[in-house]
Amino acid sequence: MACSGKNRYFSNNKYLENPQYIKDVLEAINNTKDIGYFSNKKILVLGASGLIGSFLIDSLIYAAYMRNAGIRIHALSRSTGRLKARFGCETECLHFMEGDASALETDTPFDIIINAASAAHPRAFRENPVETMLANMLGTYRVMETARKNPKCRVLYVSSGEVQEDINHLLPRACYPVSKKAGETLCMSYIYEYRTDIVIARPCHTFGPNYTLDDNRAASQFIDRAAKEQDIVMNSSGQQVRSFAYVPDCVSGLLTILSKGNTGCVYGVASDENCSVRQFADICARVSDTKLIFKEADKAEQAEASPIKGQIIDNAELKLLGWSPAFSIERGIEHSIQIRKNISE
Repeated sequence: MACSGKNRYFSNNKYLENPQYIKDVLEAINNTKDIGYFSNKKILVLGASGLIGSFLIDSLIYAAYMRNAGIRIHALSRSTGRLKARFGCETECLHFMEGDASALETDTPFDIIINAASAAHPRAFRENPVETMLANMLGTYRVMETARKNPKCRVLYVSSGEVQEDINHLLPRACYPVSKKAGETLCMSYIYEYRTDIVIARPCHTFGPNYTLDDNRAASQFIDRAAKEQDIVMNSSGQQVRSFAYVPDCVSGLLTILSKGNTGCVYGVASDENCSVRQFADICARVSDTKLIFKEADKAEQAEASPIKGQIIDNAELKLLGWSPAFSIERGIEHSIQIRKNISE
């Protein structure tokens, strides 16, 4: 049953009660090209409680609230409890679905499906490479089949910048990029054989205040420690260069791809800045007035380390849709730390 509360769009969502977070959501909405495209749409979001998925849902909820847009979001997660902890209550705008993306079965005629479901953190790659790989591939297949049965449905496949890198596919660490690359091929195959309407996004290293507690990616760990005013710990020299993007920029890019992108096209989603992992950590330490310290990586951390020395995402195709990033890396880090300090898990 949907909760009654301050309005019929969101209730007990601790993030949408944070003033700075709301400002960043509004910036994402305003930076989306043709936000009106989502009016009166029924949208399924897989990976709803993750970093990208949850901010995307918050943005759609707030767009519906601002515009009385009639957006109906169905958020899929393996745990309804996790959805309740993240979003509060179901509302007229937001409905919870419990289930595994790899076993998705629904006869609901969705207008849009956003497949952002994936275990995208290094611990999962090390501990559960089989499950990581199968979830990506089977989940994508289930989404494709759901869309095939609904010819008017548009799908956004959230891939990864890692698919463009040359990685040894015989290593378990390759479970993530190889399965994401296979997902892209499956998307293109459905477009070719069934004329399914699919657009593909390759996000860069996305960060924000709404990371989950099991997210052990370096950027999330740096922000978490900075918000707790703890010293920032690095277990490598951090020389790897990455394209980073604050999550509102990533989400406005994804929504723009959905509203304006061409079927079968692949769009890189990144800000206009790149920096090394060390530079990212330095900014977190400076903003939080803490120290950057180094320690030797243990065996688990060594196994989880990415073999990719440089990962730069080209956002040129996305910019051709009229999109441009709104946040610098430093501004995104500042906001992430500020928001996280004020939100208790």
